[in-house]
Amino acid sequence: MAGRRRTVLLAVLASVGVLLAAVPTFAQVRGGTLRIAMDADNTTMDPHLSTAAVDRQVYNNVYGKLFDIDAKFGIVPQLVQSWEVKSGGLVYVFKLRRGVKFHDGTDFNADLVKWNFDRMRDPALASPRRSEIAPVKDVKVVDPFTVEIMLSTPFAPFLSVLTDRAGMMVSKAAVEKFKDDYARNPVGTGPFRFAEWVKDDHLTIKRFDGYWEKGLPYLDEVIYRPIPDPSVRFTAMRTGQVDFMHQIAPKDVAQAKGEKGLKVSEIPSLWWQGMHLNNQVAPFNNKAIRQAMWYAVDRQVIQRVAYQGLGSPAWSPFPSSMWAQDTDFSDWRRDPAKAKAKLAEGGMPNGFSFTIKGLPAQIQELQITQAQLKELGVDMKIEQLEFGKLLADLNSHNFVALRIGWSGRPDPDGNAHVFLHSKGGLNRVRYSNPKMDELLDAARSEGDQAKRKALYAQVTRLAAEDAPYIWIHHDAEVKVWGEHLKGFEHISDGMIRVKGVWLEKK
Repeated sequence: MAGRRRTVLLAVLASVGVLLAAVPTFAQVRGGTLRIAMDADNTTMDPHLSTAAVDRQVYNNVYGKLFDIDAKFGIVPQLVQSWEVKSGGLVYVFKLRRGVKFHDGTDFNADLVKWNFDRMRDPALASPRRSEIAPVKDVKVVDPFTVEIMLSTPFAPFLSVLTDRAGMMVSKAAVEKFKDDYARNPVGTGPFRFAEWVKDDHLTIKRFDGYWEKGLPYLDEVIYRPIPDPSVRFTAMRTGQVDFMHQIAPKDVAQAKGEKGLKVSEIPSLWWQGMHLNNQVAPFNNKAIRQAMWYAVDRQVIQRVAYQGLGSPAWSPFPSSMWAQDTDFSDWRRDPAKAKAKLAEGGMPNGFSFTIKGLPAQIQELQITQAQLKELGVDMKIEQLEFGKLLADLNSHNFVALRIGWSGRPDPDGNAHVFLHSKGGLNRVRYSNPKMDELLDAARSEGDQAKRKALYAQVTRLAAEDAPYIWIHHDAEVKVWGEHLKGFEHISDGMIRVKGVWLEKK
């Protein structure tokens, strides 16, 4: 019987071998140029100074980070190999990966981590990252590959923050060499090194042969092409001028799904889109007038028409992909009667006039909003700007109202604190409420997710009451690429990570 069982087993194994041999395998192909169509050009190549979402698309391939996230928002180590949290969440000990080199040949080590944190925390740099890592009290080098970071208070989002620009390590040698020109001469530890940037035409990165993950990346180079017009961008994708497309217009998604040779991936995003109201400039220094705007906008119509039903209406910085969203909150639907009452309360019963700045790609949404406000006697004029100018006006507070979005972060703190806290690094509307500061700080310090969720529900309600922003929409995260592109993993943060991507030979 034993011999018979052995004979049968061998026969089964042989048949399995035949089946396995019949299954086609797809070996990664090395080499080639990946062409990516972007919605805008980069604003800077210094992650410690960047405030634009588009910048991060390139950074994720040029700069190594202390941590990254996976498809389920799990924290995964990158330049950190392992870590330990001590003293009730006040001390983080990072064991660093050995053998990592910057693109300029210098070593990555504990001294470099400390230097990067010191740079971001230096008031003279005025880094937007400073507020993101505000709880960092001190950074100590324990040994060449161990760093101890002490916090002034428990900070639940800390590791999540380090999956983005605050965790991107820049070369000290390069910063000291290029000084103010570092932003045009970036040096990181990522799979690709910076090669060339021709403003408003293309940005090129090339394979870094000294990358620490052996065998990666597969591509020779990546070329980012800024094509602001979404129709032109989609045409470039359809006609094979590019291999990958970032930010497709909602009206084009259905066509893309039916287009031969294209792959379309649609998942929930971390984005929020909204109107920024300058809280220090008339008429939006008047809370009642901001509240009138809150009730005047029909987010559901905008989602149905301007976004072709994709994504979802927004009433807070927290999208449906995020556990902090307050689904019980309902005081966000258009209510003309409430809007008129708030106009009267604010001393403008007959309405008022103002100008909103936005992008050409937003024109349909802005025109819908314009018509909705006109019904209440509010005259909203639209000024269309290119992205760089719009961002510059936002950062210099040169606006009464401005329409721009936020690409989102995996932890809710990253979608709210920088915008709503009085000391938030992206609080360009200059909103200030001590109660909001208290709620946001408490949510940062709380380690229990259920308790944090309750605090963010209070944030949602207070933000609706004060209306410093009019949240409008949470995007669907949609990416489009040619079917010859392989190995891309689509994650809700929307970042185009290409170290594992290869191009199938045509």
